[in-house]
Amino acid sequence: MVRRTAVSLVLATQLACAHRARRPEVCAEPATARPAPTAPKAVRGRALEQLQRDFVELRFGMFIHFGILTFTGKWGDGNLDLARFNPTGFDPGQWADAAVAAKMKYGVLTTRHHDGFALWPTKAGKYNVAHLPWRQGQGDVVAEYVTAFRNRGLLPGLYYSIWDITHGVADGQLTPDKLAYVKTQLTELLSNYGPIPVLVMDGWSWQMGHHAVAYEEIRNLVKSLQPNCLLTDHTHLADPWDVDVVSFEEPKGAWSPVGNAYPGQQGQKVNAAGGNDWFWGPGMGDLMTVDDIVKRHLGDLESKWTNFLLNCPPNRDGLLDPDIVKLLNDVGAAWSPDLARPPLPAQGPQNERPYTPVSATASSGNAKDAIDGKNDQGLYSMWQPTGALPQSLTLDLGRVRPDLGWLAVLPRYHDEKSSTDGNVTWYRILTSSDGDDFEERAAGPWTADGRMKVATFASTAARYVRFEIRGANGSPAVTEVTVGAQK
Repeated sequence: MVRRTAVSLVLATQLACAHRARRPEVCAEPATARPAPTAPKAVRGRALEQLQRDFVELRFGMFIHFGILTFTGKWGDGNLDLARFNPTGFDPGQWADAAVAAKMKYGVLTTRHHDGFALWPTKAGKYNVAHLPWRQGQGDVVAEYVTAFRNRGLLPGLYYSIWDITHGVADGQLTPDKLAYVKTQLTELLSNYGPIPVLVMDGWSWQMGHHAVAYEEIRNLVKSLQPNCLLTDHTHLADPWDVDVVSFEEPKGAWSPVGNAYPGQQGQKVNAAGGNDWFWGPGMGDLMTVDDIVKRHLGDLESKWTNFLLNCPPNRDGLLDPDIVKLLNDVGAAWSPDLARPPLPAQGPQNERPYTPVSATASSGNAKDAIDGKNDQGLYSMWQPTGALPQSLTLDLGRVRPDLGWLAVLPRYHDEKSSTDGNVTWYRILTSSDGDDFEERAAGPWTADGRMKVATFASTAARYVRFEIRGANGSPAVTEVTVGAQK
């Protein structure tokens, strides 16, 4: 790879079709018929760390919140009147032109937000663009978006919320049919629209958790369909737990921390006034300044290998407001990527084959809190054992896994920041196939620095994993324990 390029050769090769000559006429007259879906060609999976290194070279992207909430309703509403969705001037080519002018390299479109309205003609349900008057039910926002962005040399990322208010996909309401509904939609998005460099999930960890909707199942599905698609979720954590890219939600108070060396992405709204949460709404204004975007954000985040994902919501015509377009032009004139930045540091062993436990037991404390995968700003469930050390947590993986060899422990968290209080300073890991005879696999010290700790050991077949805390700086607190295998 040529390291000092704005768009990495690896991702550019995946999307070679995107880098053809620009043809403005493609978007000059919006199509009235639904574009034919494009199935991705079989591709060879690249090394995860190389994909991460390529991704952070993109630096700057456009977050695009567009959907039924652009026209009616508010955050948290479902079963809205879909007839209100009528973007008569819909032109994602205008969005892409503005992104190019700003020197952005990719976009992320909200294919389905928490309200459940799908911007493509999904076969799962009727709450989507195929069942409304707009374009006589023949529209496909996702297809036109990916085409417009690729035609201009931009990479088209997608956003998808597992939480679905209309269809009742929510904490405490999950069923096998609802999980099948989610998987059907994800399969459509990753099968019909060509290569997708990044899939941004939401309404998952913070709403229902990575146990209720198993991270193992979702990740395996995504990687089976598109092995080079990076997966992230709004976990409200500053460590790469159950993600390929760490997400920072700036409006919630998160900011890529000093010294960050993980691949990251930080999202922020372009407007401080008006709007409908992340969507367009009346009174859109008080836009970020060029200096705020260029100096305060890009100037700081670039050095932390954290892409800046700026939310620019289209209006009810399906266009970006003129003042947003002007701002993006001005940003592009004022900013250029820092090509002297070194490449992303080595990431160390990563969990590329996660195994979601079916249950857990503990010597004391609530074992479930260590595996629920449920974390939100100000609400972190933690396993907090009591009494003298050692204390242990035993995970049941449901069946014997053939290649277990990776374990990670998240420290105490609060308000999207980790704490050095209660960190595990000495650990031991044991495994068993039958739950009776355990064999030690790894042991040793950890530094109490408030970061996620990873232990690896020789690949082994096991159903049960026991994690022992043998030392801690204060009363131990563990936000998550997760296990898996390396490729």
